[in-house]
Amino acid sequence: MSSTAAPRTLLLVGDRFAGFAAQQDVLTVTGFIEEMHLGVYSWDAQPIRVRAGQGVTAEDRELIRGQAQLLGLTARLDFDFRPPSLAGRGEAHKHLSCNTLIADLRRDGADLFSATLRVHNDNELLIDHQTGEHVQGMVAVEAARQMFLAVSERYHASRYLDRSYYYVIESMNTGFENFLFPVDATIVYHTLRAELDDPDRLSFAAEISLHQAGRRASITTVTYTAFDAPVIEAKEHRRARFAVEHTMRSAPQTATAAGAAAAGADPAAGQPVLVGV
Repeated sequence: MSSTAAPRTLLLVGDRFAGFAAQQDVLTVTGFIEEMHLGVYSWDAQPIRVRAGQGVTAEDRELIRGQAQLLGLTARLDFDFRPPSLAGRGEAHKHLSCNTLIADLRRDGADLFSATLRVHNDNELLIDHQTGEHVQGMVAVEAARQMFLAVSERYHASRYLDRSYYYVIESMNTGFENFLFPVDATIVYHTLRAELDDPDRLSFAAEISLHQAGRRASITTVTYTAFDAPVIEAKEHRRARFAVEHTMRSAPQTATAAGAAAAGADPAAGQPVLVGV
């Protein structure tokens, strides 16, 4: 490579997306650091342009900058990383920020909202399931769920600041049209219905789509209601009590049937069954 050659541009992804690093010019965070230590970028003076994909964190950025300084590469490293402006804990309904998928939420029109997808390397949906080069479909489903919550909390429920809302999904259907990969993606929320006059009960219908590289990856249609929390919590508690009581009443029969199956007997045929107590 001569001194006039174009600088090398790399796409960096989190280590969870090692499968995607099979693509040319794509590296995981660990892979990039290993290449720096192996001297891959030390033999010429060309800039090292790095763009962050999904899974790259602020901690990764500091680690890479620290290693670049140690190896004398700081002046050449052009690392394009911007910390995302995540939806708040009360908007995405997530306690841990690593599980928040919605960032840079904005209103684009009366019925149109958008956000950027942000997938943390330690997101709960990646911990025990990540195969191939694409991001699993449940990330798209969860992103749609968080999107309707964030939009509703920030732009609609906020008109009733004295209320706390409990969201109930009535229907939710997702169609997948293209693979989703660990690079930039945009989430678009289109309001189909928003009934906001009754503060006790806000009703919505929406279409939420996920876009990447000029294609739509998925589309979700959802209908849901935001109930004033005290009202729905009391109803939920009553139904939970019913479920407990029903389970307790049916437990002996269930145990009897299970014991019969284990012993090879048919409880319906009147065979005696011993049940431990």
